[in-house]
Amino acid sequence: MSLLTTSAASIHQLGAAAAFVGGPQPPGPSTTGRARVGGLWGGYDVAANAMLAGGWLIEQHTLRTQRHLDHATDDAVRLKDLAVVGSAVTNIAAIAVGQLVKREFPQGLPMEADGILAPDASRRGRRYYECFTLLKMLNRAFAAGAIGFTPRVNFNVLRSYRPGTIFRLFT
Repeated sequence: MSLLTTSAASIHQLGAAAAFVGGPQPPGPSTTGRARVGGLWGGYDVAANAMLAGGWLIEQHTLRTQRHLDHATDDAVRLKDLAVVGSAVTNIAAIAVGQLVKREFPQGLPMEADGILAPDASRRGRRYYECFTLLKMLNRAFAAGAIGFTPRVNFNVLRSYRPGTIFRLFT
């Protein structure tokens, strides 16, 4: 593997871990008792998911251009592709919903001190909050899938490249 591919694989894993863990702080109210949309899905989540997807695109391109990978390795790469695409799609959907919330609730969604939606929130506000919650949960699940499929891809790649003694030591 080249230095670029190795670096991209490292960036991908860091992004996957950051996307899985989520932002550094749970969403909470501002001094006005309203949560900005950035508190629900912020720059941290966007950057983590961009690192996850971008790093995997480079790594996957390197894997796909190798002509001697077997069928099991291709299947493992496809599974990881699905997890990374799911993560990217939920990231884009959360950004789109965030823009809709900004347009409809310029002051932000009403939040309580513990980071949940206030009981006096409108029905539409509840729907947006539930949508953010679902998107965040799905995004974390896809990031976990990207992390979980990594050993399968790596061991299949190792087996495809060198089906000899070194591979047998790890299996």
